Amino acid sequence: MIQKERLALILSKLELEKALSLKEIIALTGVSRDTARRDIVKLFENDLVKRTYGGITLPNSFRKIDNYLERSSELNKEKQQLAAAAGKLIQDVGSIYLDVSTTVSFIPHYLKTMQAGSELFAATNSIDIADQLLRDTECTVRILGGNIDREKRCVIGTRPLSELDDYKFGMAFLSAVGIDSDGVYYAFEEDIDMKKKIRLQTEILVLLIDASKINQTHKFRGYELSDIDILVTNKQLPDGLVSLLNQSRVTVVYTEEGEHD
Repeated sequence: MIQKERLALILSKLELEKALSLKEIIALTGVSRDTARRDIVKLFENDLVKRTYGGITLPNSFRKIDNYLERSSELNKEKQQLAAAAGKLIQDVGSIYLDVSTTVSFIPHYLKTMQAGSELFAATNSIDIADQLLRDTECTVRILGGNIDREKRCVIGTRPLSELDDYKFGMAFLSAVGIDSDGVYYAFEEDIDMKKKIRLQTEILVLLIDASKINQTHKFRGYELSDIDILVTNKQLPDGLVSLLNQSRVTVVYTEEGEHD
């Protein structure tokens, strides 16, 4: 099935369902995850769909998703591996920032055994990550103030940006929609100021990226490679990208599975 036919099929199904997840699109069209992602980007760039965390909806429509953690089911195993590797990096760090991300949302689970316990200060803009921190850790938890985006389930606007001026984090943990030789990419323009502010307020910035996002780009570049301190991934990176990361003095950390690739 050529892309034009797939896009027509996706739009036809979307008219009936109002929203589709990436898994549903893959099942519908019978293509790979990467091809399905490219189809979504094509529809989005032509203003035919609205992108959500985990799929697409019709423009100006929204299907409420009650449990953010259910949206984390895509690449669940890989995300847990990345979070486990990232959690091991938190040693003798007094404060951390956890950015809104389905991958980062698994990190609190791996802080349970941290000896730092209540001595660790953890801030986030995600209401669900804040909840996970309260459930799974003894950390002091702070959520930034401001308006809450119903779809992203995070705090947005200028208030959290200005509030970040009051903090200096030992480590910040973020994810992204793609990375290549030119930098790190995000899907939404309104996210970029937040990402850059987190970089300014953080000593060590840790980026969690699964293999499906390597050499993938999007509309907005949030970071240059030199802005990253540690990259956590689950597969061996292309030699060219490894060379550029080395030049930028980025430490690459592989999950246990990635070490054996």
